[in-house]
Amino acid sequence: AVTVGAAARQRPGAAAVALPVAEAGGLRDVRPKIGVRVAIVDDAVELVHADLWPNVAQAASFSYRQGNRGSAWPLPCSGADGHGTSVAGIIAARDDNAIGVAGVAPRASIVAYNALATSTDADIADALTRDLAANGVYNNSWGSPDTGVLNAAEPSFVAAIQAGIANGRGGKGAIYVFPGGNGGPSDNANFDGYVNKLGVIAVCAVDDTGRAPYYAEPGANLLVCAPSSNNRVVGGQLVGITTTRIGNGYRSDFSGTSASTPTVAGVAALVLAANPQLTWRDLRLILAQTARQNDPNDPGWTSHFGYRFNHKYGFGVVDAAAAVALAPGWQSVGGSENLKSCGPYTRSALNLALPDATGPAASPVVTPVSDSQTIAGCDITAIEFVEIRFTATHAYSGDLRVRLSSPAGLQSVLAAERGCLPANVQDPCRPYNDWQFGSNRHLGEAVNGTWTLEVTDMQPLDTGRFDRWSIRFHGR
Repeated sequence: AVTVGAAARQRPGAAAVALPVAEAGGLRDVRPKIGVRVAIVDDAVELVHADLWPNVAQAASFSYRQGNRGSAWPLPCSGADGHGTSVAGIIAARDDNAIGVAGVAPRASIVAYNALATSTDADIADALTRDLAANGVYNNSWGSPDTGVLNAAEPSFVAAIQAGIANGRGGKGAIYVFPGGNGGPSDNANFDGYVNKLGVIAVCAVDDTGRAPYYAEPGANLLVCAPSSNNRVVGGQLVGITTTRIGNGYRSDFSGTSASTPTVAGVAALVLAANPQLTWRDLRLILAQTARQNDPNDPGWTSHFGYRFNHKYGFGVVDAAAAVALAPGWQSVGGSENLKSCGPYTRSALNLALPDATGPAASPVVTPVSDSQTIAGCDITAIEFVEIRFTATHAYSGDLRVRLSSPAGLQSVLAAERGCLPANVQDPCRPYNDWQFGSNRHLGEAVNGTWTLEVTDMQPLDTGRFDRWSIRFHGR
């Protein structure tokens, strides 16, 4: 996935490519498109690509690049701007045209917002809320650095997502799809502040065997996976996802959760086409309920409340056929206006010492520390999302394992111990200071009962204390 926050790259010559080029190439296509529009928030998209142009919503894209700002042509300026074009092909490369490839939703409309050309907080927030009435799905194949460091989302991002799920699609809510990350098992999707939020679909990847690739991050906040690659080389060529490439070309080496995310965005477009009245909450539930169990021998799978879940795979691999089949007869649970919330329920000033791990680092002796609170009077009988906030004072937060246990005994692994690449010398992991975790693990469970947060110092040398935590529930 592309990382937000990197220095803006030069994009010379963006204005040199214009609509007449597309017209001269005979690419105009007036065949009807399905009534779902997907916004691709990325670095750039070659809208004049022969396999994309027929599905491009006319004059609806937006460029954020300096010197071309406000143009409806957020086009690539160099080979470094090819990411968004490859994403777009997976979503909506045109079918039945005797060229190239076909996307997951090959008759969806697409627009491009190149907010990553500037990567400013304001431009990202603007792209995520641009044309909320017209856009059904927002694909975002980018995220925080994959270093194991806690990376919080900007307040403007949080506000944009909240506005989108409340107001998008005439109040039914926009669909936001993001990658779970490429940091591998030593990282966690819950360390990325963009994807541990209510309203965000966090997507994991599987390889061609249905297993987690080397870069896959676990997370209680993952919803579904989709295919990508696993660094396999055949005949000297990296085997990946085949999709569109800038220069009116194609590639077969696209990889990472950047490649799995647009598959889920495309499936979301198909599902909304099958039933335009579905809300953002309905879409999440349909994807979870119809996901296919992959890697069935993995010991991480559990089954409760009608769902299978695995911290590696969320609810499994997205199943387009099953999701589309379920959509027309789905009984809506409502949108944001009908979403029930309970909490936050807070336990503060705990000051619980976290005993340091002892013995060898390879097999330390550890002492878990836990705190519980019993919830009563919440009328949510089917959880849809859980938010947990956690604060600990510790010299090296990467030593800490954090787990949430529910009244039914289900466990959300919110954080595992890991080594963090330095954000700076003084603060290599960043502390857990009111850090928000998200969990889909408890989908369908009732709220009332005792919830326990367990914190364990898993490595020697550094000590600390468990200061406070809170929990908030969303559901019906």
